[in-house]
Amino acid sequence: MSKAIKGITRIEYEGITTRGWMVRITRGGVRQQKFFNDKAFGGKAKSLKAAKDCYAEWLANAAPIATSRNRKTSRNSSGKVGVHTVRNVDYRWANAESFGYCASWVTEDGVRQKLSFAWKLYGKKAAWNLACIAREKELTDREKVVKLYQAQQSRAKKAK
Repeated sequence: MSKAIKGITRIEYEGITTRGWMVRITRGGVRQQKFFNDKAFGGKAKSLKAAKDCYAEWLANAAPIATSRNRKTSRNSSGKVGVHTVRNVDYRWANAESFGYCASWVTEDGVRQKLSFAWKLYGKKAAWNLACIAREKELTDREKVVKLYQAQQSRAKKAK
């Protein structure tokens, strides 16, 4: 099998003589596609070159890819992207449950990160603020997040 080429697919069906390359690009919900027939372009290599040229032209004129990163969706119930309520239960003990806020995100490398703050330890409001700071700064170092929160609180007190 040949190496994959982004946006370009080889079309070859057994029993059908039509062979070629399909170029596709989608931006903003609008799809462009075009088929490059081997026979019409003078062979497999020439039709591939034409397909690559077409894809490069479309890509140069296309809008940037829209991601949902940091965009609030209907699934968000906390009001802050990447912060949610967590409920921890230890089934070894009766009524052993705790609650907190968890900040989560995905790094540029695609690695999922998270950091939680218990209501019992920090208080509900402080846990919320700590989780929001952790999410905003994408920090997994709890001590750094707590220091940033304390600095924020001291600035707020001085401003009063």
